[in-house]
Amino acid sequence: MLRSGFVLGSVLVALILTGCGSQTTETGVPAASESTVGVEESTLDRGEAANSETTSDSADANAIGDAASQSDLQSGDSVATSDPVRDSPESKSAKKPGEEEPEFPDATKLPDDLLNKTKLTPLNPTGTVLLDVPNRRVFAKTAVCFTEGVLEMLLCLTQTKEHESILVFDGKAHTIHAGLLALGLKEGKPSSYDLESDVYTPASGSKLDVFLHWKDKEGKLHREPAQSWCRNSRFRYYEEPFETLPADLKLDPDGKLRYDDMNKVLFWYGPMSEAQRDAALKLSADENFQKAIHRFHEESQPKQLAADFIFVGSGFVNDPEHGEQYLAEGGYVICVANFAAAMIDLSIESSASGNENLTYEAWTERIPPRGSEVLVEIVPRPAEKKETAQATE
Repeated sequence: MLRSGFVLGSVLVALILTGCGSQTTETGVPAASESTVGVEESTLDRGEAANSETTSDSADANAIGDAASQSDLQSGDSVATSDPVRDSPESKSAKKPGEEEPEFPDATKLPDDLLNKTKLTPLNPTGTVLLDVPNRRVFAKTAVCFTEGVLEMLLCLTQTKEHESILVFDGKAHTIHAGLLALGLKEGKPSSYDLESDVYTPASGSKLDVFLHWKDKEGKLHREPAQSWCRNSRFRYYEEPFETLPADLKLDPDGKLRYDDMNKVLFWYGPMSEAQRDAALKLSADENFQKAIHRFHEESQPKQLAADFIFVGSGFVNDPEHGEQYLAEGGYVICVANFAAAMIDLSIESSASGNENLTYEAWTERIPPRGSEVLVEIVPRPAEKKETAQATE
């Protein structure tokens, strides 16, 4: 649970529990739907609004109050609704006549009227995190910072993990955490691995649907599941143990298919095309060799991330100089590799050990150019109904 040192203050609690009061922004983003994660949605279709009931008892109010630092939103502060991506000094200076071209000239921007229909509560002064209580969801205004390569994060904070995260946002991780607590969610547990027993325990907690709103070069709006921007990491070694190679197999010493005499493995690196597969299959009629080649080809094909996102809640560490620190502020906001510090993690095992072993990479062809504005929508998934069998005679 979020503890002392991360106090959101009575202002936020009052705003949330009283329907957000006068400090609200309006949005045209469709109400949260129960769309199946992994199914792409090409436009901003309006889904059915989720249940608007939220937990407002004293325990939840206390949890919300402990959820973020008072520096994010204090009584008497005016709530800014500016967009840090659109209104950054770099963006403004780039628009002046005679100045240099913007850093990301191909970047796309979301329409100004995207946020103009449903009332939202800004959870920080810059308005980069917004709470939609009636439709039970949290929004984060982000930008694309990485489009090609292996991943540890889907979303990180500025000046943290931009070299291995698709999206970045200007804000604090605990502000998003506070928004999820305000919707009645409880923190889960991070994934863990026991070296002695060789047992992996996946992350547990409330399941979340994460959608990405963005605009393409033709001006068309999209709302897609976050999983669609991540695929299995294909640039790695694919191996098959062979104590001895088939008698009829003659490998090209300069080819991509090779044999490691010391470790007794046949291996291939990177994606294998159909033509490469077919050429390799002709090298030997050995059944085990044929199976290995088919597996190398199959595993090296692009596959969309299919796992669920889980609200883990991160954790704390005591820093001798700065006191208790929320671990997710290191950039671990929405992770696609398992970290104990993750605020939101995957429901399955996903390596966080070195670039060669990372499980997922950015699906470059599906991601807008760097610098493009993306609105991240985080929706708690309705609790799965437990079916109870009725005894009949």
